[in-house]
Amino acid sequence: MELIKNKYFIGVSWILAIFLLVVSFLVISISYFNTKEIRLLTSGCYENSGEVIIEIHNNLTNEYSFECK
Repeated sequence: MELIKNKYFIGVSWILAIFLLVVSFLVISISYFNTKEIRLLTSGCYENSGEVIIEIHNNLTNEYSFECK
């Protein structure tokens, strides 16, 4: 009986670990691509002699609002 509980615990632990790994990967990916997009938008705005107005809403994922005046 104790062996079955240990197998169940190990199985749940593996599923939880894989889930956390996938979620971490997705958050890091979103943050990376948002940062890359912000840099591209900013450089494009400066090339057109604009003024960049950017507001970061979430520091973890770099969710943002962008405006070029």
